[in-house]
Amino acid sequence: MRRTRKLVTVVVTAMLLTAALPVSAQETEPETPERAVFAISTPYPMVAVEAGDEATFDLAVTAPEPTNVALEATGLPDGWTATFRGGGFEIDGVTAAPTPPEASLDISVPPEAPEGVYDIGVTADAGDRSVSMTLQVRVSALAGGEVTLTPDFPGLRVPAAETASFSVELRNDTPSDLEFEVTSAGPAGWDVTAEPASEPQATTVLVESGGTENINVEATSPPRTEAGQYTITVQASSAETQVEAEMIVEIVGSYSLELTTPDQRLSTEVSSDGSSEVQLVLTNTGTAPIQNIELSADGPTDWEIEFPEPVIGQLEAGQSVSAVATVTPSDNAIAGDYIITFSASSEVAESQVDIRTTVNPSAVWGFIGIALIALTLAGLAWVFRRFGRR
Repeated sequence: MRRTRKLVTVVVTAMLLTAALPVSAQETEPETPERAVFAISTPYPMVAVEAGDEATFDLAVTAPEPTNVALEATGLPDGWTATFRGGGFEIDGVTAAPTPPEASLDISVPPEAPEGVYDIGVTADAGDRSVSMTLQVRVSALAGGEVTLTPDFPGLRVPAAETASFSVELRNDTPSDLEFEVTSAGPAGWDVTAEPASEPQATTVLVESGGTENINVEATSPPRTEAGQYTITVQASSAETQVEAEMIVEIVGSYSLELTTPDQRLSTEVSSDGSSEVQLVLTNTGTAPIQNIELSADGPTDWEIEFPEPVIGQLEAGQSVSAVATVTPSDNAIAGDYIITFSASSEVAESQVDIRTTVNPSAVWGFIGIALIALTLAGLAWVFRRFGRR
């Protein structure tokens, strides 16, 4: 039994000592930058550009330890140029290390370069060893991207003198940031403005590569603009390109009427013992035809006011038409001034005018008055002849 206890004690002690021993650094040590190999790479080895543009490649040159490395581009077609850059300078090489320094290669494509795919070699030479890679440049007329100007609505319908508002998207899908000058144009007499949504009242805007900017466009027509369709133009111009967009503003016309008298006088006279005519003039002062215009009047109680033609079927823009109202005062109307309101109304416009109407006494009463005066004078003459001598 004692031997057994000693054996167990020895085994347990050995296990505890084993657990306490340190783990090998080789087994737990993570990967370190010092394990980097001598290499050259770029994240985008194949690019497309337009003839006359420049292709740029970001380069990463690594080495296990700091090493001076010379860079060289090979296989350039005639007229092409290659420039290595880093730290804001034109460079011929880099100091490669586990963490690569910033470097890039600019390849300029001449404007006359034919479309096609071109292979360019890049070599990193450390003296005792070198590495290479192949870049691919595709020359295409469509590779440079484009600038577009797109309105949210191709056209709007508004009455004359009201403002049509558009939002136009300016998109820059080129590789470069571009500054644009924004201009607008419309028909003669129109008030047309275009300004960046982010910079009101500005005439220029910077649009980053791949970015967009909204342009607010407002167009206001003159009050008497005829119904029809009118073109509004917006243009965005930079040193590299120019784009244009057109919008249509449809003027549906304005509706307004004016009711007055031929001589613009707002007073007239009528007789108390009969009917009298009042002359009126109705004018369409809008820019669109107006249909089914009804004529009416509101006068003193028991007066009769009638229109021989109470409805005007259609009145064209700018045209005038004469109207006649027959006014008959009530039987008990006394001499004096009265107000009659004449109206012209349709579904889209109306107008009214107040005319002071003076009621003159009947001519019969005038004759009666004259007769009474004559009889009175005759009576006085008879009285003087008869009793004057006494």
